[in-house]
Amino acid sequence: PNDVRCLNQMGLWYLRRGRFQKAEEYLRRAVKIWQRRNPNPYDGEPVFNLALALKFGMKEDEAYEWFWKASWNKAWADAAFFEAARISICNERYVDALDELERSLISNSHNHQARALKATVLRKLGRKDEALRWIAESYKIDPFNYVCMVEEHLLSGSEEPLQRMIQLMNGQVKNYHETALEYMASGLNEEAQLVLQLALKPEVEASPLTYYYLACISNIDEAGLWLEKAAAADPACCFPNRLEDVKVLTIAIEMNSEDARAPYYLGCLFYDKLQFDRAIALFEQSAQKDGTFPTVLRNLSIAYYNKRGDADKALDAMEKAYALNTKDARVFLELDQLYKKLNRSVEERLAHYEKYALGGEGGPALVTLRDDLMIEYVTLLNSAGRHKDCYDTIMGHTFRPWEGAEGKVSGQYKAALTEMAKQAIAAKDFTYAKELLEKALEYPLNLGEGRLEGTKDNNIHYLLGEVKEALGEADARASYEKATLGTDEPAGMMYYYDQPADMILYKGLAYEKLGEHRAACACFNKLIDYGERHLRDEVRIDYFAVSLPDFLIFEDDLTRRNEAHCYYLMGLGNLGLMRKDKAAAYFAEVTKRDPAHQNAIFYGRAIF
Repeated sequence: PNDVRCLNQMGLWYLRRGRFQKAEEYLRRAVKIWQRRNPNPYDGEPVFNLALALKFGMKEDEAYEWFWKASWNKAWADAAFFEAARISICNERYVDALDELERSLISNSHNHQARALKATVLRKLGRKDEALRWIAESYKIDPFNYVCMVEEHLLSGSEEPLQRMIQLMNGQVKNYHETALEYMASGLNEEAQLVLQLALKPEVEASPLTYYYLACISNIDEAGLWLEKAAAADPACCFPNRLEDVKVLTIAIEMNSEDARAPYYLGCLFYDKLQFDRAIALFEQSAQKDGTFPTVLRNLSIAYYNKRGDADKALDAMEKAYALNTKDARVFLELDQLYKKLNRSVEERLAHYEKYALGGEGGPALVTLRDDLMIEYVTLLNSAGRHKDCYDTIMGHTFRPWEGAEGKVSGQYKAALTEMAKQAIAAKDFTYAKELLEKALEYPLNLGEGRLEGTKDNNIHYLLGEVKEALGEADARASYEKATLGTDEPAGMMYYYDQPADMILYKGLAYEKLGEHRAACACFNKLIDYGERHLRDEVRIDYFAVSLPDFLIFEDDLTRRNEAHCYYLMGLGNLGLMRKDKAAAYFAEVTKRDPAHQNAIFYGRAIF
């Protein structure tokens, strides 16, 4: 509690997350300890951070004093004098501001914000020619200095600098916002209004934040009109993320208590900043004001499940969100993933797809709009035993796998053909089974991916060996030998590129066919041994984990999933040893923990 480094970092942590008062508490303590023996300590960072916290907490006068104190340290002189100059401009002390900007530029002559602000101060002091010369010099360093372009327009009266700025901004509203915020930080509201009015033109992407910014720098009558427009604006893809937005949206909530969107936007900002309780409170406030906005309910669902562990409230919120817009493919996917986390059965989830996602009551065929949704749908078809429907659906869609999805659609493609082949073998239709298995080894173009490096397909080669043996073909043994390739060491349940555990089962079965009973038993016993040794492991995602096999919309109980995986391995091992009753009991333990565990469903049927 008395370590300045820790106090400074805690203050900075809260400052970056919009918790200015909490940041101030830590930073005041840090500075008090830091100055106990020296009023000008060798590191000015805690002093500068305290000044920033005070500035964002709207205590500008005190912040100004601390910015000057921070300037004692060379490392912070540039930033400290620049921030002090902003406050001086807010108070119309332009001579002081010019002095502070000159001091800032001594430390960092390429501070583009300081250079632009100096042009503004020179204009305010009536030094027009000097300002224009300074702007010309600044363009040589940065031809994209938008504030300088506005200043050139104000100084010369020419529209050309503004047109150049508009062209360079390329219709991206964030550029207008950044420029306007530069002016707003110095209390230059008229200049900010000029920039924001340009952002309202049709060629610029629309954003509710434009109206909120205008409301904060306009008089009372105009502010009300801007707030009405902000509340009515399309909220799609509006994600405030700047610390300045905390102040703007907080003011907007105070000025218009009926606005349901401002709490939603501020909630998104705080959720991004890891301030989950504040975010949830703001989302709830938004939902109370407008219960017809599905996105805020969707956000609440994710927050309730992931941050509060409240599955009932999460389900209620997500179902309400989807009911408000049954054409939203993303929310349908998220609702289905929540059903999956809550252990809804395959049949129940599949019925939900067929009712809403295939062009029925939900309107368009939602599964065709998103590959992740299509993959979940075909997975359910396979799990439900509708392998022909799964195969036909896959072949009727062109997939574009994303990073981390490698092997998902190809896995369902192979599973559908393999399970159909097992059924054909059971019906003694060996020729058809061989055709299906050979097809499973070739990936059609519409899958959008090739075979992963190291893929062995032991199951397919083993079944091909059985089929060829039944047909009296001479190369059946070669297929069994291919089925023995690959590692016999089981892996965890985390990553898509690990060899599937059932490949070890088929490796053991192939050894049995080749008369190598000891090698076969070694494979089966390794599966059982791994499951028994790791059943009680506490599992966490590694910091560097990438390409996890499942969607992470809702946080998973990895320890429970590990238990299911270990029971699955023990089931496979016992199945190989022909202890079918014991294997069935283990597979039942798997599906009790995860009803969607496809392989546990498949091997529970014990078709070979």
